[in-house]
Amino acid sequence: MLENVAMEKLNDLLTIQQFAEQSISVVMINLFLCMMLVSLVGWFYKKFSRSLGGKTHVGAILPLIGLTVFMVITVVKSSLALSLGLVGALSIVRFRTPIKEPEELGYIFLTIAVGLGFGAGFSMLTTLVTFTILVYLYFTGTSRGALKIDGEYTLLIKVSQNKYNEVSKIIGKKVTAYKLIRTESIGNKINAYFNISVSEDFNFQELIDELKNSDNEMDFNMVESGVNW
Repeated sequence: MLENVAMEKLNDLLTIQQFAEQSISVVMINLFLCMMLVSLVGWFYKKFSRSLGGKTHVGAILPLIGLTVFMVITVVKSSLALSLGLVGALSIVRFRTPIKEPEELGYIFLTIAVGLGFGAGFSMLTTLVTFTILVYLYFTGTSRGALKIDGEYTLLIKVSQNKYNEVSKIIGKKVTAYKLIRTESIGNKINAYFNISVSEDFNFQELIDELKNSDNEMDFNMVESGVNW
């Protein structure tokens, strides 16, 4: 008898609407505002982030993350049963793509927070806090002398071992920022893979000429960044 009463109470709890459903007009207004704000976060990340590698791809996917979170929260917040079902569904999802940069993870969390805020109905608070965070990130970034990055590339070079240090210094002087992501030693040659970031006035030909002058037998390729090596 007690078990039947407990089950009935549990069923009643799961079927109760925990929150009043919002009108379609309010949901659409929040959705439109969420679209604008997550697009701003994505643009801000691509324009001012100091991450190296895959920045364009991550910036393009941030709005999708925010809008998906918005839809999920809008749907499940009206029912405890839906919320519990969401937990069960997400428990089987496995993400295998690694987060390469801590800054990238921070912007993903910010985008998720925007989707949560608008989905929960805190439009004004979410907008105000997000703008405040972006303004803070802009001024703290530029105050440390961070340069705006206009392009990202992966530079692959094959150079003699005794010329490697000289080549690295040339790359460091010519680009805005660089990071060595992989090296391979083959005989007396070194294959090196660099992520480089360049500004608007970067001259590719000058970099090529200096690299060739340092080692005229050097082979190199340059491709757009975002490929995992």
